[in-house]
Amino acid sequence: MAKIPDYVKVLDLDSGRRYEVRPEVTGLDGKRKQQRKRFKTLKEATDFYTRIASDRSRGVHVAPSELTVEAAVDAWLAGQRVRTKTMTGYITALRPLVDHLGGKAVQAVTKADIEKVVAALRGGTSQMGTWNAPEKIKGKQTRAAWGPSGTNHFIRRSRAVFEDLVQQGVLGRNPAALVQPVPMTRNELRTLTGAQAERLLAATRNDVFAVAWRLALMGLRRGEILGLDWDSVDLDAGLLTVRSNRAPVPGGVEVGSPKTAAGLRTLPMPAELTVAMKQARKQQRERRLALGSKWVESGLVVVGEDGTPPHPDTLSHAWAETIAAHKLPAVRLHDARHTCATLMHQDGVPLAVISAWLGHTNAAFTLATYGHSSDDSLAAAAQRLDALTGGRSNPAEAK
Repeated sequence: MAKIPDYVKVLDLDSGRRYEVRPEVTGLDGKRKQQRKRFKTLKEATDFYTRIASDRSRGVHVAPSELTVEAAVDAWLAGQRVRTKTMTGYITALRPLVDHLGGKAVQAVTKADIEKVVAALRGGTSQMGTWNAPEKIKGKQTRAAWGPSGTNHFIRRSRAVFEDLVQQGVLGRNPAALVQPVPMTRNELRTLTGAQAERLLAATRNDVFAVAWRLALMGLRRGEILGLDWDSVDLDAGLLTVRSNRAPVPGGVEVGSPKTAAGLRTLPMPAELTVAMKQARKQQRERRLALGSKWVESGLVVVGEDGTPPHPDTLSHAWAETIAAHKLPAVRLHDARHTCATLMHQDGVPLAVISAWLGHTNAAFTLATYGHSSDDSLAAAAQRLDALTGGRSNPAEAK
């Protein structure tokens, strides 16, 4: 018979023999206490005790907790000091986590659990719940399949929630940390060619949002376009300063500073944009005189016919209609920003310069997003290689 360790107490009960251990644990309040647990076999008891002792010696043991995923997500969100739009994005990203695992104890969540949610999101089989769900989607039962961007946002936010629990001592490890992001595909980065962008600008020269389309193809974010005021534009020097952002939030629009600190930047305006800016300024003055008291003065560069600042979604819809009307590829307004970066990259502009131009926090993100070659660029590279190697076309000449 195996020797019974001193830390194991043998109990002969009516239900049979039990082996009791009381390992010392540290509670969530930081205080030490004994955790009593009984087992039917000696091996189970010793395994449990030695596992806790080992975890404690490595500083990774956590006390039992009944905290659920939903409660943990709610607590994590409550501690985030971010803009309304950012918070809305966090909630959207974490909604599948709560819908699938909300009632489960966080200490019981495994990597496999999160992988199942990822698979459901990618496969279009994720069932919707009602946690923080807008009224317009509460009636839906199944989510449409999520692409790599949305799925990776879910993974990043899930990691953040569980990592916070690790830091608090509720978890010994982060079950989302080993979940690999979904590879991004080139098809997700849709852009116009230089010729298509030129055709769009020429065709919309007299549109009410003509200057908005130029700013978009100059690489400004939608919120930056809508937040640009005339005080931030120096027509004589040909400079504009990005210092404001107008973003959609539930119930309206939030006005604030650019998305990141790097977003605050002063850029030289291309000559054609300077001309378009002067034209937009002139048109606003003419409309103000024509409408009189009906004109809405905002001081913004991009406004509607009566001076009213358009809602961000209104500008996106107008872009989509304009693209369709001129039979151009169905790219989003934000893809105009991608177009700017891609054309710059193809023209040999250093990635660090592109990063600063776009207002990225670091050039690594710019490289990961735009550091690829288009089919046209690859074809041009082949022609250059052909010229460098003598332009041989007869296989016999290579012998």
